[in-house]
Amino acid sequence: MVTNSGVKRSSASLRTKVLVIGGGPAGSTAARVLAENNVDTVLVEKDFSFVKPCGGGIPSGAFEELDLPYAPVKKQIRKIKMVSPSGRTVEVNLKGGFIAMVERGQFDSILRQKAEDAGAELLQGRFRRFLEIGRQIISEVIVGDSPVRITSDYVIAADGINSRALVSAGVTPPMACYVITQRLESPLTDSCEFWFGSEHAPGFYSWVFPHGEYVSTGTGGFRIKGLRALHENFLKRRQLPAGDSLRGYKVPLWGSNVFNKGRILFAGDAAGQVMPLTFEGIYYAMKAAQFAAEAVIRDKPSEYKKLWKKRFHTRFSLMKRLWRYFLKDDASMEKFVSICERPYVQEASMRLWLNKKADKGALLSYINIFRKFIV
Repeated sequence: MVTNSGVKRSSASLRTKVLVIGGGPAGSTAARVLAENNVDTVLVEKDFSFVKPCGGGIPSGAFEELDLPYAPVKKQIRKIKMVSPSGRTVEVNLKGGFIAMVERGQFDSILRQKAEDAGAELLQGRFRRFLEIGRQIISEVIVGDSPVRITSDYVIAADGINSRALVSAGVTPPMACYVITQRLESPLTDSCEFWFGSEHAPGFYSWVFPHGEYVSTGTGGFRIKGLRALHENFLKRRQLPAGDSLRGYKVPLWGSNVFNKGRILFAGDAAGQVMPLTFEGIYYAMKAAQFAAEAVIRDKPSEYKKLWKKRFHTRFSLMKRLWRYFLKDDASMEKFVSICERPYVQEASMRLWLNKKADKGALLSYINIFRKFIV
């Protein structure tokens, strides 16, 4: 067995306080927080070279809050463009912050390195199943071609939308929507563009996100069938060239309230912790992982749900209601873009989306603006 640091192990079993499954932003954050608090931690990731297809946007306020590296930031976005089904365009200048577009491969690698530097052990292996779940948890991990048993007091499972940990623990996975995306070398843009319209994104939005020397474009839908045609419709509307680098993936839908099963805690996409309407995932996955790690450190796994709900439940519930109301048809999408044209709506949005901190005033302002639509 070979760890990420190159250390060879001959044993077919390991013992650790906490096993973290998944080496993305959530898993790496959990492992780092645990290790910084002197908790013996092993992080298992099936492929250290994997690059998740992802918009890659992170609000600037998260970098200080979560001690994130700036090295993977390829572009700082300071303008958002919203286009309604009829073509009404609203441009929003981001004041007091920016959206950082990161290269996910580099970003994830640096986060794992920070976890290892803090004292966590990184192991490239594929989680297969739980052999025992109780006061101690025995997990089977395939390293190379060999099974390895890892015994731990806790598990933090952050292994994504297709979480094997969820299935093995007998927990129902969150529902999901589907996204198709591609990379284009041109035309470049300085704005994150959100395009609304049922002809190309019924119930969702299509987008163009700049990443420095290229842009990513895509669209979302409830079904994978027909998604390619919807994306082609968007390309025509936006006058973008068709490409052959299409990638499809699932995005979890929040609402299942998956937090833990005993001493197994779930974070990130595995727990469906993606913001409705905007479909932001990276920041919320990392914060959830931090809360999960803090609950483990306190030896109170039930604290995880309490921490998350105190910080995020109200805003997630609000955004789910807004998503259902404003993206249900073209007329509602028109209304949404029209409302976002108002300066005081933009100001409230910036307070809520860029800083991310537990600002009750910003959240209340947003609720008051949209109150009549969500009652």
